[in-house]
Amino acid sequence: KIIGVEALVRLRDDDNKLISPLDFIPLAEETGLIHALGQSVLKQSCKAAKEWADKGHNIKVAVNIAAKQFTDGNFCNLVADTIEQAGLASELLELEVTESALMHDFEEIKIMLSKLSDLGLTIAIDDFGTGYSSLSYLKLFPVDVLKIDQSFVRDMLTDTQSMDIVRTITSLAHTLNLQIVAEGIEEKQHLNSLIDLGCELGQGYYFHNHMPKEEF
Repeated sequence: KIIGVEALVRLRDDDNKLISPLDFIPLAEETGLIHALGQSVLKQSCKAAKEWADKGHNIKVAVNIAAKQFTDGNFCNLVADTIEQAGLASELLELEVTESALMHDFEEIKIMLSKLSDLGLTIAIDDFGTGYSSLSYLKLFPVDVLKIDQSFVRDMLTDTQSMDIVRTITSLAHTLNLQIVAEGIEEKQHLNSLIDLGCELGQGYYFHNHMPKEEF
């Protein structure tokens, strides 16, 4: 069943064609616009989750947080204000951070994640296994969810090493009492293998392609 969604951001060019975030996110980070962009995405995501909740659908919305946003000392207050202004129950918001984003200033990031966690939202490590994987931060940071990177999921049926990595991450999450989400599920075989491994949650084109909020 549907229990959550991930917010995706797109831009359109002068011909109304979609521009990939791979093309504009790095530019947004370089120019400093990532803060305004991130705030806009967070605001729209909280508003959407509130609209769904008001209709009786408690669907958690996951929002990606760029590494540069963690350099903003006011970020926690911004998140708290956005949740409050939307009137959203904080447990319906999940913030996704990459492993590399956690490596800037260990103590500062730890304090910030603790403050965010105290708001009642959940914190997920996105693309787990592709960055600076360290078991120490899983112990010291208030992490709730591990998201297995789609590259491992995509190759797990044909590459034994990828299968072993998925199996290991799933086992690790269970041992640490963390939720596990498999990204990039595109085939029924992916789904069956992940269920066999004990992976409870998944996302990917097998379930549905990305779509506008109204269509969802």
